[in-house]
Amino acid sequence: MTGVRAQNRRATECAVEDAAVALVGARGFDVVTGAEIATAAGITERTFFRYCASKVDAFLFVSRDVHDAVTAAVTAPVPFGALTEVIAEVLVTFERDHHDDLDRLVRVRALLVADPALLSAVLERDAAQTLELQSAWQGADRLAVPLALLALRAAFDEWAERPAGESLSAAFRRTCAALRTATGG
Repeated sequence: MTGVRAQNRRATECAVEDAAVALVGARGFDVVTGAEIATAAGITERTFFRYCASKVDAFLFVSRDVHDAVTAAVTAPVPFGALTEVIAEVLVTFERDHHDDLDRLVRVRALLVADPALLSAVLERDAAQTLELQSAWQGADRLAVPLALLALRAAFDEWAERPAGESLSAAFRRTCAALRTATGG
């Protein structure tokens, strides 16, 4: 999807995410409804649920984009080292092409730290994605996918708390190197 349609979709996703972050930040994930997020984003509830299968999806547009890019880049089972390199390259491209979305990631992460119910919902979604990727890459090292995603989450947390400077891809590569050292690999 390119052009005006893609721009409109992205603008709607940003509006939904901004509304979700503001409402949940003020009132909590358990209390806020999809309908309230839709109203705050200036869209109908029906449109909201076309964009978001569930309320937690309102916080995962940027994560979904990274996930989709990694899934598209890895078409067969790969070992941990190769998988982490693919993820790092996806992050480099993402940082270059979607620089404005990096602040969104930081805002969502701050909310995850502050709202245990939202964190629980996101971790549940992460677990489902881990299983999805393991199924898609059947035959890969059984630990490659969960360890790579764990490294990505750890790198993201460290990167989000940084003063400015280091890229997310560099934080991810450093985290993967530390993980290899810690496991003797």
